Amino acid sequence: MQLFGRGFMITFTEVPPDIEADFNEWYNGEHLDERIDLPGFRRARRYESLDGEIRYVTSYECLEPTDIGSPAYLEVLRAQTAWSARIMPQFSKWHRLSGRVAVDRTHGTGGWMALARLRPDPARARALVDWLGGSVLDEIAAMAGIAGACAIASEPAIDAILSHAFGQQPDTAQPPEWAIIVEGMSGEAVRAVAERELAGLADFIDTRLTIETCRFLYGNQRLGDAERA
Repeated sequence: MQLFGRGFMITFTEVPPDIEADFNEWYNGEHLDERIDLPGFRRARRYESLDGEIRYVTSYECLEPTDIGSPAYLEVLRAQTAWSARIMPQFSKWHRLSGRVAVDRTHGTGGWMALARLRPDPARARALVDWLGGSVLDEIAAMAGIAGACAIASEPAIDAILSHAFGQQPDTAQPPEWAIIVEGMSGEAVRAVAERELAGLADFIDTRLTIETCRFLYGNQRLGDAERA
């Protein structure tokens, strides 16, 4: 099974230790369902990052990038439940990456992912997609212990909508952030493959490439807008 659509968002979240148990119950019991029940949204998966700057990582898949930041999405942000209103202001760390699926070579579901984050030179963005889609991600997906790989290209217009909704200013001081995900059956396998096979990304970026190892925690999905998570 490949991804559920062309829209993809990743959020990074952390809270103080004293509310972490409540935070995880809220995320699994309410927050993911709220997002998955939005028009166009199909699947959400939570991970724990073992070596990243922010502990919890969540991916959201939707039919189109415009489903992220849609009027229905913004209304859920505005009309928070009491539980959300208690938890969300206590985020100690928070980051977002929203965009479109540029290359999809996923197959099935693995319990681990290596998440590579990069800011490509905008002049080389098209060449980067061609490089990843030409053979690199196909070869990664065919390797032992790997369930697949995909590349997420930033959509600055979508991110600007969300930044405005959260009272933030879009970051225009540096190129937009992209992500490449390698999914598989062990943390060691996905990390080693990502570090080895994505070394060529250095030709497309002027800034630091970061790779973090994440283990799957919880997920939910639905097959159509008529369903509920």
